[in-house]
Amino acid sequence: MQTIILKSDSPETVVSLLKNALDRERRILIDTIRITKEKIDTLAKSLGVDINKLMKGEIEHTESNDMQLIELEGEIEILKHLESELKALETVEICT
Repeated sequence: MQTIILKSDSPETVVSLLKNALDRERRILIDTIRITKEKIDTLAKSLGVDINKLMKGEIEHTESNDMQLIELEGEIEILKHLESELKALETVEICT
């Protein structure tokens, strides 16, 4: 784990601001993850596809479903990215 040092003339204020910003970002990520999961579920249901099979390349892209499958795959990649960001954010510790 890396340590980041910040200097300030008013450390109590900065610590409070940082804690609030981290908490706000965490809430935003959690909400965005929820919305993305809902969109993935909706797309998967409408296409009648198993997400695991799709990500393994076992679902055939046809002319009629290609764009929707690409959208679904994109949403899954976005979800992975968001979850990675949340995981990184949750490792942050503010030491005073």
